[in-house]
Amino acid sequence: MDVETSVQPVLVKGRDWGWLRAWGLLLAITALAAFLRYWRLGEQAYWTDEAYTIGRIKGTFDYLLLRLADQGFPPGWYVLLRGWCLSLEKLTGDGGWAFSAGVTRALPARLGTLTVPAMYLLGRAFFSRRGALLVALFAAVNPFLIYYSRDIKMYGALLLFVVLNLGIFFRWMERGRPWLWVPLFAITGFCMTATQSMAWVVVGLELVFLLTRRRVRALDAPLWTLGVAVMAVLPVYWYSARTIYLEKVTQRGQDVSLAWITRYTDMSWRTLASLPTEQLLGYLWPVYPPDARVEDWLSLTPDFDAHLATRTWRWLATTEWWAAAGLLVLLIAGVLPWKRWWRLARGKPRQPDLDERPGRARRWWIVLWIAGPSVVLMLTWIPKGSLWHRLVWHGLTIQPIWEPRYLAIVAPAMVLWLTLAVKGVPTKVGRAVVTAVVALTCTASALLANQLTYRNAPYQRAAAITARYAPDHSFAAVAIGNPAVSFLGEVDAVSYPLALHQRPDPSEQFRSVPGGGIRYRLGALTTGRELANDSPTAMQRFLRLARVTPGVTVIVLTDRNGDLLPAQDPLNDEAVERLLGDPWKLVDRERYAWHYEWRPYLFHTWR
Repeated sequence: MDVETSVQPVLVKGRDWGWLRAWGLLLAITALAAFLRYWRLGEQAYWTDEAYTIGRIKGTFDYLLLRLADQGFPPGWYVLLRGWCLSLEKLTGDGGWAFSAGVTRALPARLGTLTVPAMYLLGRAFFSRRGALLVALFAAVNPFLIYYSRDIKMYGALLLFVVLNLGIFFRWMERGRPWLWVPLFAITGFCMTATQSMAWVVVGLELVFLLTRRRVRALDAPLWTLGVAVMAVLPVYWYSARTIYLEKVTQRGQDVSLAWITRYTDMSWRTLASLPTEQLLGYLWPVYPPDARVEDWLSLTPDFDAHLATRTWRWLATTEWWAAAGLLVLLIAGVLPWKRWWRLARGKPRQPDLDERPGRARRWWIVLWIAGPSVVLMLTWIPKGSLWHRLVWHGLTIQPIWEPRYLAIVAPAMVLWLTLAVKGVPTKVGRAVVTAVVALTCTASALLANQLTYRNAPYQRAAAITARYAPDHSFAAVAIGNPAVSFLGEVDAVSYPLALHQRPDPSEQFRSVPGGGIRYRLGALTTGRELANDSPTAMQRFLRLARVTPGVTVIVLTDRNGDLLPAQDPLNDEAVERLLGDPWKLVDRERYAWHYEWRPYLFHTWR
């Protein structure tokens, strides 16, 4: 008698080695991020806000607090950067090196590099390992994140702390174990709110995420409140006891220090469309040629206004327009269920997405993260005195605010949305192609905006040229003139000496120039002699004085467009040579083309 037997397969769960592959890829992506943040880090001179930052941290701690007393941001970043510079100065004894652009930017570059694995942690709240790696890749090549990793303002640090705080928050919400996550949540939150006041918008978003999550545990809300209390300690003390900022805003009815925003921004469709293009591609919505707002913002001379289009690149603006349009199409199309439709068209049943398992963060939170802060800043543009302004702001006088730096907290959410859009492409080949195109486009834009062009006046380049002619590299023999810069005083007083590796004078207080003139200093700002006027007559006096000053053998005019000035202008190249006379000769001149879309810096020069 035959007996039928059935053999049931025995399934044994094998060891999951996917984490090892994921960590290896994450390490490679982080190395790419480090290269894009460190390469040619000190090549560009300080731009305006960086120069003001150095001016605040160059003296004593009390001097730092005094300089921040009427500002709208807390002191955390300035204290950290000052400690970084002074510790390096103490180790090396070289203040010119410790405060130089490459060294100071090394701190935000480190923090910016760490932002990439932090973005992987954040991405794991929304995606599987593969999706989180895509998040890390797009963060590594993101021009906006790279820019603020190479800038000594506080925004690079803010982005790291925001990403860490939210990543830890989502991990705590998903996995519990508050004894581990709550202290980390409080610490990163403290760093976040000590760096920039816009971080409190993130705290408000976390409250919404907490109240709308799928499963609320009894201790989550009290522990979150405890963490927020820790975050509030420094800001409450700072704004109530250490600054006069709130008092000034209350007296004036608005923060007049933000009035500059309206000089180059309006609330138009281009401004709104520029938010994703800037935070993902690194530039505003391209407009060619530059409009009057660009000219007004930089206070350009009429001579340069007339030639502005001749020094910008039409092909670049056109290329950026197509890239921006393609990005918006991708982001909008990414919300549609292309994968599901593709499977239905092929007659295959729907498969659950690995990223849709219970416990994952809700994807509409990404939309809220982007829309919430953006809408609030957009509403500040409601005309004062109108019915809508009274209904929205209840009689408060609100200064129009729409500044991409202040919306930097939205950039990580933009990267998450971009990842969602790319993951929605129906086929593997399609996803691979779109991923490659996006990554290469972002990398090219990042290199152009960060490594291959100059910001503002190219002090570093001017210093390098000067070194070829200064005898024995003695810069006391050099007279520096800056006839065309728009931002006065501290920019020149800091940027050029540091380009020459001279330590900024910690005893020098910030001095405004009477009549809004531009200061000229003789002897590379070492002798202390200056002419506080930017008129052609004053510049001619400067040149005559430099010509007859004993020991001066080199005269450098930076940030000047002598080849664009009309023939009769007393400061064009030929007129300057005639004024100086023998034995002076024009031995070096560099002409720059201009790339203008980036805001708020607007101009990059290409030599």
